[in-house]
Amino acid sequence: MYLEIALVILIIILILLVIFCIPILIQIWRTSKDLTMTLQTLNQSLPAILKNLEEITTNINNSTAAVNRRIQNFSNTADRSQLIINDIIDNIQCFAPIAMKLPILQTIKNVVAVVKGIRVFIEVLLNKERV
Repeated sequence: MYLEIALVILIIILILLVIFCIPILIQIWRTSKDLTMTLQTLNQSLPAILKNLEEITTNINNSTAAVNRRIQNFSNTADRSQLIINDIIDNIQCFAPIAMKLPILQTIKNVVAVVKGIRVFIEVLLNKERV
């Protein structure tokens, strides 16, 4: 008798457990179905995404290489022009003292100074007459 009661209680507990597990199992089934659909969608679109990503990476690499070439060209040009400018400045520094000692330059300096003096004299003279 006790065994039959224990078996009935055990069967009732087992039935209740199955009843409580049914919604959980249904939810797991739905989730797995959604996961399967998501996985299929991902498998279909992933190759295209990877191809686009590869193309983008290739374009970025090509652009970076082109920019690096341009910068290198500008750098080389700047280095060459710096050498030329340094040579010109060095030559000017060497020849400037010699050129300043030429008699024609001293004569030109004196003429420019006389012309400035005459101009100032005339300006002062004309300003006094107006007053």
